[in-house]
Amino acid sequence: MQQKRYQVFISSTFSDLGEERRAVQDVVISNGDFPVQMESFPAADEDQFDFIKSLIDQCDYYVLIIAGRYGTVAKDGLSYTHKEFRYAASKGVPVLVILHGDSGTIAVEKSEKTDAGKKLLADFIDEVQIGRLRKTWTTLDGLKLAVREALDHAKATKPRVGWIRGDSVTSLETLEELNVVRKENEKFRDILGSLEIEVPLPSIPKHDDPLEIDLLPLSVGRGNSKTTGSAARIRSTWISVFPLFYSGLDWNSDTYEGGYMIDSDATCIAIGSALAGEVASFDTSRLFEISRGSLERLKSYYTEVGLMADDADSPFTEHAQKVARRFLISGDYSTDFVVIDGAVQLLSSSRELDDDIPF
Repeated sequence: MQQKRYQVFISSTFSDLGEERRAVQDVVISNGDFPVQMESFPAADEDQFDFIKSLIDQCDYYVLIIAGRYGTVAKDGLSYTHKEFRYAASKGVPVLVILHGDSGTIAVEKSEKTDAGKKLLADFIDEVQIGRLRKTWTTLDGLKLAVREALDHAKATKPRVGWIRGDSVTSLETLEELNVVRKENEKFRDILGSLEIEVPLPSIPKHDDPLEIDLLPLSVGRGNSKTTGSAARIRSTWISVFPLFYSGLDWNSDTYEGGYMIDSDATCIAIGSALAGEVASFDTSRLFEISRGSLERLKSYYTEVGLMADDADSPFTEHAQKVARRFLISGDYSTDFVVIDGAVQLLSSSRELDDDIPF
């Protein structure tokens, strides 16, 4: 048997019935239902009340707790609790009235102090009882019992839509809809057969085809002196760049999800500095970098030609490691690097410190 769960809106004045609201919430939860109340968003103006109305629209039952206060009065002369009640009633949501049974025992600070307030409360109580059964309470335990009995009676006499776990619902209508979809799928499969759309792929450059990479300048230094690299464009070949790419790739194993992670920033600097070092006679460390786009282009090429692996614990295949070792041993690839635009050089700058230090 499918078990329904219901949304129950809990309405009352706010500051004087905090403990009571929590008690009612516990009852609703213990019954397996969902309490809805505005503990962190009490109705205090019209914009918030519009939001509360949208919540009441989604609820199956409305529990109204009344004690010694009428509540904050809005511009139309009604309290927000009164407005909530009228809205729920107008939408046909079953209203369960839980009324304090002995107003004389309610603390003074939790009661209306003015004659006008007392009259508004009395009129409100008269209105909510018209055509409705009510239950009374004087203690927290009595309140819990009254709410539980009222909800049980309402579920038996005024059944609502409620909620059922989606994985437990199988209706004839749903099965029929699924069958229609299945037949449509079969029809389209018969029409299309094994139709495949071939998308032409660009050809992969040969290993010794020319490759141009832009070097971007970086600065190092501290205090009043700084050394900066320069912008340049270098031409080489895909295979000649690979040993530098292999040595410069900054990666670590991903111990949580498996595979590996690449530090793109560190890798761009390492490869850029290494490329500059092939055409310069000075230390180029951390003075040049390549762009993220250039890095992704290199990764894509070396993956396509089988030197890098996507789903593995290491980025490089065994063949790639062998290729890199052979190039590093032979060392005959450095002649393949040529500056075709700009220059690979260092720019030094210094700033004189002022004698006077402003405070």
